[in-house]
Amino acid sequence: MNNFSTSPLVQFASIEQGGRVRKTPVAYLQTEETKVRRTRSSKQVPIMADGVTSIIPKSNKGPKRPRSVVWYYFDKILNEPQRARCKMCGATCHHANNTSNLFKHLRVKHPSTYREAESQREAEMELYLELKAKSGKPIIRPGIRGRRPKALTAIPIVKAEETVLLNNSPRETLVVRKSYGAEKVKQTMTRALLKMITVDLHPASIVNGKGFREFVKSLDSRYEIPSKKVIVKNLLSELAEETKHKIKLDVVIASYFALTVETWTYRDSQIFMTLSAHFIKDSWEMSSIVLETFDCTEEKTETNIATSFKRITEEWGITDRVIALVADNTEDVIHSAALVNGWEELVCFGHTINIVITNALTSVAELVRIQKKTSDAVAYFEKSTKAADTLAAVQQQHSLPVHKLKQENLRYWTSTYAMFERMVEQYEAVNTVLCFLGKDHMCLCDDEVELIRSVVEVLKPFEAATKELCTEQYTYMSKVIPIATLLQQVTSVGIATLPGPQSALKNALITQMQQLFANVENNYKLAVSTLLDPRFKRHAFTDLSALDIAHQRLLNELATVVQNSDTPSLGNDAAYGNDPTGSFWNMFDRKVSEAGAMKTSASEADNETRRYFKEANIPRNANPLTWWKLNEVQFPNLKVLAQKYLCIPATSTASNQLFTKEGDVIAYKREQIKPNILHTMLFLNKNLA
Repeated sequence: MNNFSTSPLVQFASIEQGGRVRKTPVAYLQTEETKVRRTRSSKQVPIMADGVTSIIPKSNKGPKRPRSVVWYYFDKILNEPQRARCKMCGATCHHANNTSNLFKHLRVKHPSTYREAESQREAEMELYLELKAKSGKPIIRPGIRGRRPKALTAIPIVKAEETVLLNNSPRETLVVRKSYGAEKVKQTMTRALLKMITVDLHPASIVNGKGFREFVKSLDSRYEIPSKKVIVKNLLSELAEETKHKIKLDVVIASYFALTVETWTYRDSQIFMTLSAHFIKDSWEMSSIVLETFDCTEEKTETNIATSFKRITEEWGITDRVIALVADNTEDVIHSAALVNGWEELVCFGHTINIVITNALTSVAELVRIQKKTSDAVAYFEKSTKAADTLAAVQQQHSLPVHKLKQENLRYWTSTYAMFERMVEQYEAVNTVLCFLGKDHMCLCDDEVELIRSVVEVLKPFEAATKELCTEQYTYMSKVIPIATLLQQVTSVGIATLPGPQSALKNALITQMQQLFANVENNYKLAVSTLLDPRFKRHAFTDLSALDIAHQRLLNELATVVQNSDTPSLGNDAAYGNDPTGSFWNMFDRKVSEAGAMKTSASEADNETRRYFKEANIPRNANPLTWWKLNEVQFPNLKVLAQKYLCIPATSTASNQLFTKEGDVIAYKREQIKPNILHTMLFLNKNLA
C-alpha cells in the first residue's frame, strides 16, 4: 500500500516493503512503473500470486541507475554546464560533473535537508538493487553518482537456490549480501578470535570445528575464519611480536625487576620452565609479564639453566636490573643458576607452607592411617554410582547438605584438608550408606571422626593463610614475615592440654616451621620489603636484633640513594678556593667536604625514615602501592626502595593458581597445546589477559 506525501521540493512515496516503511521519490517510481507497463504491453509476462513478476523478459535490460537525489534540491543553469543553483537559498555551486560540492553545500548550509537527502539516497539505492536483482542482470557498480553510502561500497552477488511454484520447477535467484565497508572490522574480529584462543588456552584447531564455524557464521556471516595453519604460522606470531613491542615500552623505563620461575611437566614426558618478570610502573601499578617458556628436558643442568636465564633477560634488556629470583625450593639447579647470574634466590612461600604441613601430617602414624582410610572411603563413592546415589538420598533424609565427598591430591595439603572437612560434615550419612551396602570396614568410628575434627581445627589457620595467598591478585613478599610469625604463635597455643595425636601434630608443625621459617626475619630482602610496606612496617617482627640489623641496612642503602640523587661536584677547584698559596690545603678541604656530604646524606636518610615510621599503619587489606602513590612526594628517597623491594612476589606461581582448581584447569589446557607454539600461547595468555 502506497501513501504519498508532499514536501516543498520533492514528492516522496512511503512504501511498505519487507516489514519496513521507507520513502522514495515519486518520479523514480513513476519511471519504473512506466517501464514495466511498456514491457508488459510488448510481451506477456507471467504474474505470481503476490503480484511480483517472476520472470523478466530477456529484452528488459533492467532498471536504470537512479539519478543522484541531490538534483531534487538543485537546478542546472543554462549556458553554465558546470554550475547549479540551490532551490532553497538560491546560491550557485560549481559541480564539475559530479555531486560532491552539491552535497557539501547541503551539509553546511542546510543540515536537516542534507540528512533527509542521505536517507532518501539509501532508500532509493536499496530499491534499485532489488529491481536489478529481479531483472537477472549482474550489478557491476552498485553506487550512485556522487558520494556513495559506506555500507554499499562493495556488494558481492551470491547465488542461492530458491524453490518457487512456477510450472513445478526450481528457479535460481540472486541474493544481495552486504560486505564489510572497511578492512579494520575484519582485523578487529580476527584479533578478538586470537585473544579468545590464547586467553582461554584453546588449541588452534578449534577453528576447524563445525559447531564453532556455524556459531561464528550466525554472529556475522560475512566474516571468513582464518585457517588453523594461518593462525599457527602467521597470526599468533605477529600478535606476539606486536604485544612484545608494547610491553617493552614499560620495561625500558622500569628501575627494578623480580623474576619467578615455574617448572612444570608436559604430558608426563617433557619439562618446561616459564620465566616471568614483575615490576612496579611509575604510576605505582604492579605489572607481571611472561618473558619466555622453554624446554629443559634434555639439558636441565646448572650451567644450561643459567645460560637460558641470561639469554632471556639480555633479550629483554633487564639483566642488570634483576634484584631477586623466586622459585620452588625443591629445585636446587635453579638456586645454583641464580647464583651464577649474580641474583639472590628467594623461596616460594606457598610451596614452603605445603612442605610444612605435608611433612607434619606424615610424621604422625595415627593420622596417616586415618587419612588413608578416609581416602579409600571417598574413592569407593567416586567409583560406585549406586553408593553415590544412595548417599544423596540419605543426605536428604538426614537434612544434610547434598554435597559430594572430596578426594585428596597428595601434592597439595589443601585437598587433604578439604577431604577431612567434608567427611566431618557427612560422616553420619557416609557410615549409614557403607553399612547398608556391606562395607562396614570402611566406616569411621567416633574417635576417628573426633581426631579428624581436631586436625581440621589445628590446620584452620594454615588454610586461611593459604587461601589469602591464593585469592589475592598479587601477593607481596612483605607478607611472608607476618604470616610465618603468626602461624608459629597460633600453633604454639594449648599444646600441653591436647591429647596425644593432636599434640603430636602441633609439635610436628612447630618443628617444621622452625626449620623452614628460621631465617625469614634475617633475610634482608624479606625484612626490608616488610618495613617498606605501610601495612606492617616494624610491627611484624618478633626478633628485635633482626629488626635492628634490617633497619640499619635500610638507612645505609637510603643514604646511598640520597647521595646519588644530589652528588656535589667534588672535582671543581672553585669548591676549595683558587688561591695558589692555599693549594696545600686542597686535600684537607676535600676530606671535610666529603665528610659533610656523607653526614648530610645519612641525616637526611634518618629524618626520612623517622617520618615514615611515625605515620600510622594503613589497614591490612589496603593496597600498599596506593599509599605510596599518594605519599611519594613526602618520601622522595624511600619511594625508590619501595619500588625496588615491593615488586618481589611471595610465590613463584601466580597466586590465583596456587593449590586451586583454576591451576589444575590451566595445567590440563597447557597439555592440549602443541609444544612448538607453547611459548607463544603462554606469552599471549599472560600478557593479553
